[in-house]
Amino acid sequence: MVGGMVLLWPVAALGWSLEVEQGRIGMALPDIHAGGWEVTGSKADVLPSITASGESAVIDFTPTSMVVTDRLAYTGSGQTLVLEDLRTNLSNVTLTLDYAAPGGWPERISVNGDVRIEASRVEHPQLIPRSWTFQGSVEGRLADLRVDGTLVSSAGLEAELVVRLHPGGAVSVSVSSLLEGQEDVRALAGTFSGWPELLTMDSGTARVSAELSLGPEGKLEASGSADLEKVTGVYNRTAFSGVTGGLLASLAGDRLTVRLRDLTAEQLNPGIPVNAIRFTGDYTAPVAKLLQGRLEVQQARARFLEGTLRIPPGVYDLGGDSGQIPVELQSVSLGRLMEVYPAEGLEGSGLLSGRIPISFGPGGVQVAQGQISAQSPGGRLQLPAEKLQAMMGDNQAMDVVVKALQNFHYSVLSSTLDYDETGKLTLDLRLEGKNPELREGQPVVLNVNLEEDIPALLTSLQLSGRVNEAVTERVRTLLQGRGQEQESGKEAVP
Repeated sequence: MVGGMVLLWPVAALGWSLEVEQGRIGMALPDIHAGGWEVTGSKADVLPSITASGESAVIDFTPTSMVVTDRLAYTGSGQTLVLEDLRTNLSNVTLTLDYAAPGGWPERISVNGDVRIEASRVEHPQLIPRSWTFQGSVEGRLADLRVDGTLVSSAGLEAELVVRLHPGGAVSVSVSSLLEGQEDVRALAGTFSGWPELLTMDSGTARVSAELSLGPEGKLEASGSADLEKVTGVYNRTAFSGVTGGLLASLAGDRLTVRLRDLTAEQLNPGIPVNAIRFTGDYTAPVAKLLQGRLEVQQARARFLEGTLRIPPGVYDLGGDSGQIPVELQSVSLGRLMEVYPAEGLEGSGLLSGRIPISFGPGGVQVAQGQISAQSPGGRLQLPAEKLQAMMGDNQAMDVVVKALQNFHYSVLSSTLDYDETGKLTLDLRLEGKNPELREGQPVVLNVNLEEDIPALLTSLQLSGRVNEAVTERVRTLLQGRGQEQESGKEAVP
């Protein structure tokens, strides 16, 4: 029904004009299948005011004007985006058709005003299916359109969104959000399917943004950034605090590049704390093989057990079997190492330095032929007999070693270090020195092979409350789950 129509026929030959006020129009709109876009089941129920002439037409949509779409999908890339039950409120939107303008209709039609768009369900491989709402403005010609506003997911994630339709058919999208504390991170985790389940953020702020551009030929480019300030939280069974710095990521073709700029952390604690971490570097890798890329280190340094850890500046190729990152230890306190070890009666003094080559494989971290030695003039070791017996087993030939190490004054301590994918640490230790209480203090040379289950060691440290309550509770839950699985397995055995 069209009502309130007034026709004005000018006396002079200046053209014609038409005004329609408060006319309600309801119609089914044609489906669209073009350029990878699919729009189906659209219906318009609008209340427009129309002013038209021989040169242009202006349509002002008044409140309650609505376009409903059953399904909107973009299938032009490898990851399909689908919006279902889409409701677009066109209240306070003006549509202008300029007949006299050059070019096709996208150049002649412009849109300006405020819009509200609601989708009952949005599906994408990177998203958890949820409802979304957009509130913002639209401005420009269809061939050069800008959409700007706030996007909110039903999980509570709020982000600023800018969409540009460029002349020639290119599309660019910019999204940014400010995350503060646990609630915002839970909203993020409830929105993105790829969010690490075991990553939590207790305090601090993170300003994150992402930009995507889609060329007229379907070429996709993406980039993102994160500015962190005093972020504290837990990842898996590692607590972190005071993380500050910038992260830039870009995707071009099949290659991902991540740039870390002046990244610092007050502490990283998987059981033994690493403090005052500073890192600046770049990492580039193919998307299909993210662990086989190239790491360029400008700065990598941390405090560890009163000494330092560092990675020398350089470029490290992690592809293939030979890719390694050398970690250097400098002046690490043997006494502090003994203090954090979860066993009573361990004491020691002296400073350790060395080089540990770390490689990354499908099974995790590995170390082959790391080298650690004590700095001159040496120091002292006191290892309780029961601990040594447990390490070395029932071997009577090792009795001298056990006795010597209960109060050993060493001048030389050197060891090779290996760590395999199962978590077993092997130390081939060489000691030169003496025990004043053994054989009248005669010089002794000891070659000792020690093994340690590092995951079990870290679990013991985490359960001791040396990390934080969240990590301790997470480890307890994990152990309880494993216990239940083992019990279930026993019951299943006939």
